[in-house]
Amino acid sequence: MLGRSSASSTWLGWDPRIQQEVLLCVPRAQPSSQAEREEWIQDVLSAARLKHPRLAEVLEVGSHDGWPFLTAARQGGQTLAERLQGNPPPTPLEVAHWACELLEGLAYAHEAGVAHQDIGLHTIVIDKAGHACVAGLGVGLVALQPGQPHRAPRGRQEIRDTAERDVLMVGLLLHRLLANHPALDDADLHSAAGRVGPEIVRLPWTTPHPVPETLRAIVNRATDRQQRQRYLNARTLLSALQGWVKTNSLDAGGPLALLLDRLNSVGSLPGRPHTERGLIAALSAESLRVDDFVDVVVRNPALVWELLRTVNTATFTSHSADDGVTTLSRAILLLGQQGMRQVQASVRSWPGALSALSSLSPEGAQAAVHALEDELRRTCLVGAIARLMAPFSIHDEEASVAAMSQRLSWLLVLYHFPEEAGQIQRLQQPAPASSPDEAPSPGMSLEAAAGAVLGINLDDLGAAVMRHWGLHDRLVHAARPLGLQRTVHNPVSAEDTLRAVASMANEVVNATLKEGPKGAAAMHQTHVRYARALALGPKDCQQALERAIRLVDNPRPVDATVSGMMSLN
Repeated sequence: MLGRSSASSTWLGWDPRIQQEVLLCVPRAQPSSQAEREEWIQDVLSAARLKHPRLAEVLEVGSHDGWPFLTAARQGGQTLAERLQGNPPPTPLEVAHWACELLEGLAYAHEAGVAHQDIGLHTIVIDKAGHACVAGLGVGLVALQPGQPHRAPRGRQEIRDTAERDVLMVGLLLHRLLANHPALDDADLHSAAGRVGPEIVRLPWTTPHPVPETLRAIVNRATDRQQRQRYLNARTLLSALQGWVKTNSLDAGGPLALLLDRLNSVGSLPGRPHTERGLIAALSAESLRVDDFVDVVVRNPALVWELLRTVNTATFTSHSADDGVTTLSRAILLLGQQGMRQVQASVRSWPGALSALSSLSPEGAQAAVHALEDELRRTCLVGAIARLMAPFSIHDEEASVAAMSQRLSWLLVLYHFPEEAGQIQRLQQPAPASSPDEAPSPGMSLEAAAGAVLGINLDDLGAAVMRHWGLHDRLVHAARPLGLQRTVHNPVSAEDTLRAVASMANEVVNATLKEGPKGAAAMHQTHVRYARALALGPKDCQQALERAIRLVDNPRPVDATVSGMMSLN
């Protein structure tokens, strides 16, 4: 006996015909009739026809003394139950690799209309090379509903429901491997899956290996009490885990690997709508003050980052300071009007790649465009607030860029991964109460939801992109927001002041996203958090927000005849 659950058992067998050890998989419940046994054999034979590297090869399907059985190739491997005996607990990266391989096989089976129904330590095989595959596809005889006969799922809805249960069992398996203890103290994953919902499953903080926060969010989402919050198919959980693995594998290029191809093919971001006319007017002028050019550029976040990326490449190294270019005015002076025209031409017109979305419905594509447009406006607002409230110890343009950069990663997700962004936004919504006496369950934070969907930390993603563009470490440091759980101390350096101003500007704008008294309370809390560190007056935050809204939503027209012109040629 190698292991068992309430649905099936796995034995170590010997097949004299091929002179090899095999896995003998048998249902725990004996078929009640010849017809039921024949139906089981036909279902398992259909599943056995599926060929995939992550599905163990089926050698024989038959029955003996009224018991149906399946034999699967062992090929020198071990079941996961055997692998864990006497060995140290696997590392989080090893667990994630195994889960990805299992999900590849399950996703293939689910898309062929076959569910496993009994994921467990006894139905997973780890081969000599350390790769995982799933055995015993469809072996377990289970009742789809209480009181129903034991049979394989029939029809689209039944297959979808059992496939979703498979994904839940993979989540419980992840919990078991990372915690080195079964969830709900139930070693039978099939049994434990039926208890998730009425009972809460959360990965404990005391684990053999530290579990990174993003991976913890993925596992907890996979076993969430609310069915609507979980991964509803194997592909979505696979995508999240693959994102985390790529981020944490030394040979995968880090978080930047998820975006490099997209950045190279379609650019970073499209130009903000309704900003092209002002830029064209500025570029058409023979000469213009640099400050006026900056006023035009900061209303287009894509142009801000494209300017800084361009001047921080090797081409401009000899012209810039040793520590790189960190202000827009310096970048504009280095480029001149001709260079500005080239940079402007490299930024795609609105809405860029979102105009050709095929993976979303027309309503979903329209929602993705609106979400990106709204976030670009908020990005301009935080840049304006930081510029208005920057103390004399830091450059106001650096403060503006740092504040905008705290929203860079989410902008990139909205533009390059709109379908995943939609999932993240749904996870942030509160779940309805399960009973009239209970309060609605709060939704996830943006950081936790992004980790659960993409398997990446947004701050790490943004920092990696900024480093890829060659931006200065001072800006990269300031692009990491001060979390709401952290106390804001008096800055001890210009870098700390820059980060505090950028964080304050973002918290002011985030407060506007909350309705009624909650928004007012959030605005007050922001003032309280930063009043001492940034010497804020009672109404500074609100007044800066109101002025920023006027600057962003009602910009003054470019006047090419303004006095004090500076030639850019």
